[in-house]
Amino acid sequence: MNYVEWLRIRNCLRVVAIILAIFVLLAVVLRVSVARYMSPDAWIEHFHDPGTTVSHVVLPDGTKRTILDNAAEQTHVVIDDRGQQGKHIVVTEPTARAHTDTKHVNVGSIQVQESRHGSLTTTTIDTNGSVPMLYYMAFADLFAIVIGTFLAAPLAREIDGHLEVSLTKPVSRARFAVGAIGIDVLGILGTSLLTVVALYICQLLFETPSLDFSGINARAIAMGIASPLAWYALLCALTTWLNRSWIGVLAAALPIAGVVGILTLLPTQNVIALFIHDTAWVISRLNPLSYVSMAVPSDDGTVSYRPDNFGLRFTLEVMFFVVYGAIAVWRWQRVEA
Repeated sequence: MNYVEWLRIRNCLRVVAIILAIFVLLAVVLRVSVARYMSPDAWIEHFHDPGTTVSHVVLPDGTKRTILDNAAEQTHVVIDDRGQQGKHIVVTEPTARAHTDTKHVNVGSIQVQESRHGSLTTTTIDTNGSVPMLYYMAFADLFAIVIGTFLAAPLAREIDGHLEVSLTKPVSRARFAVGAIGIDVLGILGTSLLTVVALYICQLLFETPSLDFSGINARAIAMGIASPLAWYALLCALTTWLNRSWIGVLAAALPIAGVVGILTLLPTQNVIALFIHDTAWVISRLNPLSYVSMAVPSDDGTVSYRPDNFGLRFTLEVMFFVVYGAIAVWRWQRVEA
Protein backbone atom coordinates (compact mmCIF):
# COMPACT_ATOMS: atom_id res chain seq x y z
CA MET A 1 0.00 0.00 0.00
CA ASN A 2 3.03 2.28 0.38
CA TYR A 3 4.91 1.31 -2.75
CA VAL A 4 5.52 4.94 -3.76
CA GLU A 5 7.04 5.72 -0.37
CA TRP A 6 9.38 2.74 -0.71
CA LEU A 7 10.49 4.09 -4.10
CA ARG A 8 11.10 7.50 -2.55
CA ILE A 9 13.25 5.92 0.17
CA ARG A 10 15.20 3.93 -2.40
CA ASN A 11 15.96 7.07 -4.40
CA CYS A 12 17.01 9.00 -1.30
CA LEU A 13 19.36 6.26 -0.13
CA ARG A 14 20.81 6.05 -3.62
CA VAL A 15 21.64 9.77 -3.58
CA VAL A 16 23.12 9.47 -0.07
CA ALA A 17 25.24 6.51 -1.17
CA ILE A 18 26.57 8.46 -4.16
CA ILE A 19 27.49 11.47 -2.00
CA LEU A 20 29.19 9.28 0.59
CA ALA A 21 31.04 7.38 -2.16
CA ILE A 22 32.44 10.71 -3.36
CA PHE A 23 33.67 11.45 0.19
CA VAL A 24 35.33 8.03 0.36
CA LEU A 25 36.99 8.66 -3.01
CA LEU A 26 38.31 12.00 -1.74
CA ALA A 27 39.62 10.21 1.34
CA VAL A 28 41.47 7.75 -0.92
CA VAL A 29 43.07 10.67 -2.78
CA LEU A 30 44.05 12.30 0.53
CA ARG A 31 45.50 9.01 1.80
CA VAL A 32 47.72 8.70 -1.25
CA SER A 33 48.79 12.34 -0.99
CA VAL A 34 49.86 12.16 2.66
CA ALA A 35 51.24 8.61 2.59
CA ARG A 36 54.78 9.88 3.25
CA TYR A 37 53.66 11.59 6.45
CA MET A 38 51.60 8.75 7.89
CA SER A 39 54.38 6.89 9.67
CA PRO A 40 54.83 7.86 13.35
CA ASP A 41 58.58 7.58 12.71
CA ALA A 42 58.29 10.57 10.36
CA TRP A 43 56.85 12.66 13.21
CA ILE A 44 60.10 12.37 15.19
CA GLU A 45 62.47 12.39 12.25
CA HIS A 46 63.62 15.90 13.14
CA PHE A 47 65.04 14.54 16.41
CA HIS A 48 67.80 12.71 14.51
CA ASP A 49 70.19 15.62 14.91
CA PRO A 50 73.98 15.18 14.96
CA GLY A 51 74.99 13.83 18.33
CA THR A 52 71.81 11.77 18.81
CA THR A 53 72.42 8.22 19.97
CA VAL A 54 69.93 5.51 18.99
CA SER A 55 69.49 2.22 20.86
CA HIS A 56 67.04 -0.65 20.46
CA VAL A 57 65.82 -3.09 23.11
CA VAL A 58 63.04 -5.67 23.37
CA LEU A 59 60.97 -5.58 26.56
CA PRO A 60 59.85 -8.81 28.32
CA ASP A 61 56.34 -8.51 26.84
CA GLY A 62 57.73 -8.35 23.29
CA THR A 63 57.46 -4.59 22.90
CA LYS A 64 60.19 -3.19 20.63
CA ARG A 65 61.62 -0.08 22.27
CA THR A 66 63.70 2.53 20.45
CA ILE A 67 65.50 5.20 22.47
CA LEU A 68 66.87 8.42 20.99
CA ASP A 69 68.97 10.56 23.29
CA ASN A 70 70.73 13.86 22.65
CA ALA A 71 72.33 15.23 25.80
CA ALA A 72 73.46 18.46 24.12
CA GLU A 73 69.92 19.30 23.02
CA GLN A 74 68.34 17.95 26.23
CA THR A 75 66.13 15.76 24.05
CA HIS A 76 65.06 12.23 24.97
CA VAL A 77 62.64 10.12 22.89
CA VAL A 78 61.25 6.67 23.79
CA ILE A 79 59.27 4.75 21.17
CA ASP A 80 57.44 1.58 22.19
CA ASP A 81 56.22 -0.41 19.19
CA ARG A 82 53.43 -2.72 20.39
CA GLY A 83 52.48 -4.10 16.99
CA GLN A 84 48.72 -4.20 16.48
CA GLN A 85 48.26 -2.17 19.67
CA GLY A 86 50.00 0.82 18.10
CA LYS A 87 52.94 2.90 19.21
CA HIS A 88 53.53 4.77 22.45
CA ILE A 89 55.93 7.69 21.99
CA VAL A 90 57.25 9.86 24.81
CA VAL A 91 59.24 12.95 23.83
CA THR A 92 61.07 15.05 26.42
CA GLU A 93 62.58 18.27 25.10
CA PRO A 94 63.20 21.89 26.11
CA THR A 95 60.04 23.93 26.38
CA ALA A 96 61.45 26.43 23.89
CA ARG A 97 61.37 23.75 21.17
CA ALA A 98 57.91 22.43 22.06
CA HIS A 99 54.52 23.81 21.04
CA THR A 100 53.54 27.16 22.48
CA ASP A 101 50.24 25.85 23.90
CA THR A 102 49.96 23.06 26.43
CA LYS A 103 46.93 20.97 25.56
CA HIS A 104 45.48 17.58 24.76
CA VAL A 105 44.64 16.64 21.20
CA ASN A 106 42.58 13.71 19.89
CA VAL A 107 42.58 13.08 16.14
CA GLY A 108 40.93 9.79 15.30
CA SER A 109 42.71 7.13 17.31
CA ILE A 110 45.79 9.33 17.76
CA GLN A 111 45.99 10.94 21.18
CA VAL A 112 48.55 13.57 22.10
CA GLN A 113 49.10 14.81 25.66
CA GLU A 114 51.54 17.52 26.59
CA SER A 115 52.78 18.53 30.05
CA ARG A 116 55.46 20.94 31.20
CA HIS A 117 57.90 20.57 34.06
CA GLY A 118 60.03 23.65 34.45
CA SER A 119 62.23 24.12 31.40
CA LEU A 120 61.29 20.72 29.91
CA THR A 121 58.12 19.58 28.12
CA THR A 122 56.98 15.97 27.86
CA THR A 123 54.76 15.03 24.91
CA THR A 124 53.08 11.62 24.88
CA ILE A 125 51.69 10.21 21.62
CA ASP A 126 49.51 7.09 21.43
CA THR A 127 48.61 5.84 17.95
CA ASN A 128 45.95 3.29 18.82
CA GLY A 129 43.54 5.10 21.12
CA SER A 130 39.79 4.61 21.02
CA VAL A 131 37.65 6.77 18.71
CA PRO A 132 34.50 8.18 20.39
CA MET A 133 31.40 7.02 18.54
CA LEU A 134 29.79 10.41 19.19
CA TYR A 135 31.92 11.91 16.39
CA TYR A 136 30.48 9.38 13.96
CA MET A 137 26.95 10.16 15.15
CA ALA A 138 27.48 13.91 14.72
CA PHE A 139 28.10 13.42 10.99
CA ALA A 140 25.38 10.79 10.69
CA ASP A 141 22.86 13.18 12.24
CA LEU A 142 23.61 15.86 9.66
CA PHE A 143 22.69 13.50 6.84
CA ALA A 144 19.74 12.05 8.75
CA ILE A 145 18.24 15.48 9.48
CA VAL A 146 18.55 16.57 5.85
CA ILE A 147 16.97 13.37 4.55
CA GLY A 148 14.32 13.52 7.29
CA THR A 149 13.46 17.06 6.19
CA PHE A 150 13.07 15.95 2.58
CA LEU A 151 10.89 12.97 3.48
CA ALA A 152 8.72 14.72 6.07
CA ALA A 153 5.62 15.16 3.94
CA PRO A 154 4.34 11.66 3.10
CA LEU A 155 0.74 12.51 3.97
CA ALA A 156 0.83 16.00 2.47
CA ARG A 157 2.02 14.49 -0.81
CA GLU A 158 -1.00 12.18 -0.76
CA ILE A 159 -3.33 15.09 -0.10
CA ASP A 160 -1.80 17.28 -2.79
CA GLY A 161 -3.29 16.20 -6.07
CA HIS A 162 -4.46 12.61 -5.68
CA LEU A 163 -6.29 12.37 -2.36
CA GLU A 164 -9.27 10.67 -4.02
CA VAL A 165 -7.04 7.84 -5.20
CA SER A 166 -5.39 7.49 -1.79
CA LEU A 167 -8.75 7.14 -0.06
CA THR A 168 -9.71 4.22 -2.29
CA LYS A 169 -6.87 2.05 -1.03
CA PRO A 170 -8.16 -1.03 0.85
CA VAL A 171 -6.61 -0.06 4.16
CA SER A 172 -7.64 2.18 7.02
CA ARG A 173 -6.35 5.74 7.04
CA ALA A 174 -4.50 5.25 10.32
CA ARG A 175 -2.76 2.11 9.11
CA PHE A 176 -1.76 3.81 5.85
CA ALA A 177 -0.34 6.84 7.69
CA VAL A 178 1.56 4.75 10.25
CA GLY A 179 2.95 2.60 7.43
CA ALA A 180 4.16 5.64 5.48
CA ILE A 181 5.79 7.15 8.56
CA GLY A 182 7.37 3.80 9.45
CA ILE A 183 8.92 3.51 5.98
CA ASP A 184 10.39 7.00 6.29
CA VAL A 185 11.79 6.09 9.70
CA LEU A 186 13.60 3.14 8.12
CA GLY A 187 14.96 5.47 5.45
CA ILE A 188 16.31 7.92 8.06
CA LEU A 189 17.91 5.10 10.05
CA GLY A 190 19.37 3.69 6.84
CA THR A 191 20.89 7.09 6.08
CA SER A 192 22.59 7.17 9.48
CA LEU A 193 23.91 3.64 9.01
CA LEU A 194 25.32 4.40 5.55
CA THR A 195 27.05 7.51 6.92
CA VAL A 196 28.65 5.59 9.78
CA VAL A 197 29.86 2.87 7.38
CA ALA A 198 31.33 5.49 5.02
CA LEU A 199 33.12 7.25 7.88
CA TYR A 200 34.52 3.94 9.10
CA ILE A 201 35.87 3.18 5.63
CA CYS A 202 37.45 6.65 5.43
CA GLN A 203 39.16 6.19 8.78
CA LEU A 204 40.19 2.65 7.85
CA LEU A 205 42.21 4.14 4.99
CA PHE A 206 44.44 5.86 7.55
CA GLU A 207 44.31 3.56 10.56
CA THR A 208 42.43 0.67 12.12
CA PRO A 209 39.68 2.36 14.17
CA SER A 210 38.94 1.22 17.69
CA LEU A 211 35.43 2.57 18.24
CA ASP A 212 34.27 3.43 21.74
CA PHE A 213 30.59 2.66 22.36
CA SER A 214 30.64 3.12 26.13
CA GLY A 215 29.41 5.87 28.42
CA ILE A 216 28.83 9.15 26.65
CA ASN A 217 29.08 7.42 23.27
CA ALA A 218 26.14 5.12 24.01
CA ARG A 219 24.11 8.20 24.91
CA ALA A 220 25.25 9.92 21.72
CA ILE A 221 24.03 6.95 19.66
CA ALA A 222 20.63 7.00 21.38
CA MET A 223 20.24 10.76 20.94
CA GLY A 224 21.57 10.54 17.39
CA ILE A 225 18.77 8.13 16.53
CA ALA A 226 15.97 9.90 18.41
CA SER A 227 16.57 13.53 17.47
CA PRO A 228 16.34 13.19 13.63
CA LEU A 229 13.19 11.09 14.03
CA ALA A 230 11.62 13.69 16.35
CA TRP A 231 12.52 16.44 13.88
CA TYR A 232 10.95 14.41 11.06
CA ALA A 233 7.76 13.93 13.10
CA LEU A 234 7.51 17.69 13.76
CA LEU A 235 7.73 18.47 10.05
CA CYS A 236 5.37 15.63 9.23
CA ALA A 237 2.75 17.18 11.53
CA LEU A 238 3.29 20.66 10.08
CA THR A 239 3.08 19.55 6.46
CA THR A 240 -0.05 17.49 7.10
CA TRP A 241 -1.79 20.52 8.60
CA LEU A 242 -0.36 22.98 6.06
CA ASN A 243 -0.74 20.58 3.17
CA ARG A 244 -1.22 23.27 0.53
CA SER A 245 2.20 24.77 1.23
CA TRP A 246 4.18 21.71 2.35
CA ILE A 247 7.07 22.48 0.00
CA GLY A 248 7.54 25.88 1.60
CA VAL A 249 7.38 24.35 5.07
CA LEU A 250 10.16 21.89 4.28
CA ALA A 251 12.30 24.54 2.57
CA ALA A 252 12.02 27.02 5.45
CA ALA A 253 12.17 24.58 8.38
CA LEU A 254 15.92 24.43 8.96
CA PRO A 255 16.59 28.16 8.32
CA ILE A 256 13.78 29.15 10.70
CA ALA A 257 15.03 26.74 13.35
CA GLY A 258 18.48 28.27 13.01
CA VAL A 259 17.20 31.84 13.33
CA VAL A 260 15.11 30.96 16.39
CA GLY A 261 18.12 29.28 17.96
CA ILE A 262 20.24 32.41 17.39
CA LEU A 263 17.54 34.65 18.87
CA THR A 264 17.56 32.61 22.08
CA LEU A 265 21.18 33.72 22.53
CA LEU A 266 20.27 37.41 22.15
CA PRO A 267 21.52 39.49 25.12
CA THR A 268 18.60 40.81 27.18
CA GLN A 269 19.86 44.38 27.52
CA ASN A 270 16.48 46.09 27.09
CA VAL A 271 12.78 45.31 27.07
CA ILE A 272 12.58 44.64 23.33
CA ALA A 273 15.57 42.30 23.38
CA LEU A 274 14.14 40.52 26.41
CA PHE A 275 10.79 40.07 24.64
CA ILE A 276 12.45 38.68 21.50
CA HIS A 277 14.65 36.37 23.56
CA ASP A 278 11.76 34.99 25.62
CA THR A 279 9.51 34.53 22.58
CA ALA A 280 12.25 32.69 20.68
CA TRP A 281 13.00 30.55 23.74
CA VAL A 282 9.37 29.46 24.07
CA ILE A 283 9.18 28.60 20.37
CA SER A 284 12.47 26.71 20.55
CA ARG A 285 11.03 24.43 23.25
CA LEU A 286 8.81 22.93 20.53
CA ASN A 287 11.81 22.09 18.36
CA PRO A 288 13.37 18.67 19.10
CA LEU A 289 16.77 19.85 17.87
CA SER A 290 16.90 22.35 20.76
CA TYR A 291 17.40 19.48 23.18
CA VAL A 292 20.52 18.14 21.50
CA SER A 293 23.49 19.01 23.71
CA MET A 294 26.89 19.22 22.06
CA ALA A 295 29.87 17.39 23.52
CA VAL A 296 32.67 19.60 24.81
CA PRO A 297 36.32 18.76 25.47
CA SER A 298 37.52 18.42 29.04
CA ASP A 299 40.91 19.34 30.45
CA ASP A 300 42.06 15.71 30.36
CA GLY A 301 41.41 15.38 26.61
CA THR A 302 38.13 13.49 26.98
CA VAL A 303 34.69 14.77 26.04
CA SER A 304 31.52 15.13 28.07
CA TYR A 305 27.99 16.48 27.92
CA ARG A 306 27.14 19.63 29.84
CA PRO A 307 24.67 19.89 31.39
CA ASP A 308 24.26 16.23 32.26
CA ASN A 309 20.48 15.83 31.94
CA PHE A 310 20.49 13.23 29.19
CA GLY A 311 17.56 11.22 30.57
CA LEU A 312 15.18 14.19 30.40
CA ARG A 313 16.32 15.30 26.97
CA PHE A 314 16.13 11.81 25.48
CA THR A 315 12.65 11.29 26.96
CA LEU A 316 11.51 14.55 25.40
CA GLU A 317 12.84 13.48 21.99
CA VAL A 318 10.89 10.22 22.15
CA MET A 319 7.80 12.09 23.34
CA PHE A 320 8.09 14.58 20.46
CA PHE A 321 8.28 11.76 17.94
CA VAL A 322 5.18 10.07 19.36
CA VAL A 323 3.12 13.25 19.86
CA TYR A 324 3.96 14.92 16.56
CA GLY A 325 3.49 11.65 14.71
CA ALA A 326 0.09 11.18 16.36
CA ILE A 327 -0.92 14.74 15.40
CA ALA A 328 -0.04 14.03 11.77
CA VAL A 329 -2.05 10.79 11.75
CA TRP A 330 -5.00 12.48 13.49
CA ARG A 331 -5.07 15.28 10.91
CA TRP A 332 -4.76 12.82 8.03
CA GLN A 333 -7.81 10.92 9.26
CA ARG A 334 -9.93 14.09 9.06
CA VAL A 335 -8.94 15.32 5.62
CA GLU A 336 -11.89 15.46 3.23
CA ALA A 337 -11.62 14.82 -0.49
